[in-house]
Amino acid sequence: SRSAPGARPNSCSPVASTAAMDSSLDAPLLDAARAEVTPAAAQRQSAERIKRSQTLGQSVRELPDLTERIHRLGLTEEFHAFKDRYLGWRQGQAVGAKGEITADRLTRLAANRGFGYWYPNVQEWLWKRTMSYWIAVTFFEGSIFFTVSSFMYNQKAALGDMFEPLTLYGYCAGKVSFVACTYMMCLATVNFSIGHSGSGSKQETADDESVCNSDSVAESIEPDCDTFYLWPYRYGTAIRRLAGAGVGPLPYYTAIVYFTGVLCFTLGLVAEVLPGVPPLIEMMVLNYSFLCGAFLFALGGFTECLQNRTFTSLEMDNGWWGALGNFVGGCCFFVGAVLAFSDKYSSQNLYGVGSLIYMVSSSLQIVMWKDEQFGLIFFVVLNNVGEPDRLPARAAEGDDVQSFSSRGALFVHICCLCGAMSTYNFNIELARHVQVGDLRSLQFAFNEMLPCVFAHLMLMLTSAVMRMPKAAPFRQLYFILRLLMIAVTVNSVLTFWEFVSHIIQD
Repeated sequence: SRSAPGARPNSCSPVASTAAMDSSLDAPLLDAARAEVTPAAAQRQSAERIKRSQTLGQSVRELPDLTERIHRLGLTEEFHAFKDRYLGWRQGQAVGAKGEITADRLTRLAANRGFGYWYPNVQEWLWKRTMSYWIAVTFFEGSIFFTVSSFMYNQKAALGDMFEPLTLYGYCAGKVSFVACTYMMCLATVNFSIGHSGSGSKQETADDESVCNSDSVAESIEPDCDTFYLWPYRYGTAIRRLAGAGVGPLPYYTAIVYFTGVLCFTLGLVAEVLPGVPPLIEMMVLNYSFLCGAFLFALGGFTECLQNRTFTSLEMDNGWWGALGNFVGGCCFFVGAVLAFSDKYSSQNLYGVGSLIYMVSSSLQIVMWKDEQFGLIFFVVLNNVGEPDRLPARAAEGDDVQSFSSRGALFVHICCLCGAMSTYNFNIELARHVQVGDLRSLQFAFNEMLPCVFAHLMLMLTSAVMRMPKAAPFRQLYFILRLLMIAVTVNSVLTFWEFVSHIIQD
């Protein structure tokens, strides 16, 4: 009810109580406000704040650096994943990292991110294994082409009419291998998934609350997470998928830098192959595109060194040496590209040395694949994930999973060498056909191409059948195929040597 106008409010009414409360609080609040605005108090409070911040800063600086200890415990990836999610929450993201960062929690996260986390089912295991196999194989074969053609480039007078088949066409074959390699690297990162879509895989990571949260965020941002993408420059998709699995963006950065570098090299090669291009324009496009491509190759090697801790540790495993080799090879490419403006001879020699170093590094990647380190050099998080309780394989048949043997890795090297030498022999015979124009020379060119086809068919077979079968007659047939592959490789290498030596003598 409302009181009459001008009447004194009832002391028991809410209005009177509120007025009395306000009047009782006004005086202390006003006094405190006046005290706060006095210059002496403000100066004293400012000095206290500065002293507290200095004390806090000194305490933070005195804290020990536990980075090396975390790395020795094998918890580096888990620590960085927790750190990234926490910083994201502090910067305003919807979901951050739950709980405190303790050794017990990081150890639990590391246990959940073992083999079953990265390879939750047979499909994921087969996909990552197959992609890494062809990345290593095409990288090695492309390095062979670049090594041979780079050193041959300085023998223009001796090679005569066969100069272009041994250099320019060899570069073309190497570009095809490198484009395939780097494109598959991009596909592996853009379409990266840990496959946690089934109930079984969810059970394995039920305790990992932060990972589940990041997965849910990735799914809410990108509902079509099962879509397979072919465009390599989907950087947003790649980074979101990698972050959803607790992986940094460096694998994608490495892949896309290499791919862009190969495209730059290809642009210069196209300018050299196309007829009718003015010599000045051809030289400018060739030199500047090679300079950009060489810089990107060196940058890709640098990012691989960051992933493998090449600059900060002395682990010296295959990944450590491979990353260092790729970085040094890229630096040789870059110095060679700079010298190309003034000294072609030294430039081509440096290209040859860099390609030779790349060939050694790619050979180490084949060895890493043999050891089931399917991340190779550019995707380190997939390496050393621990031994699985049960490897995904032909479980229905009850067989053990096949792993690559040392002889199998050597056989892959032999197939790649045969493919490269056979391609050079084909180029030489095809050039002779262009000169002569008879059908017999075209038949010779076709015959020289058959070992390359056979070698790549054997590479495809090796990717599926890594070890020699035990049951007859498949064991005997596989053994004969390997012997035949070795004989064909020796024949192709000797044919190439005879071609080159006769060309130089003539």
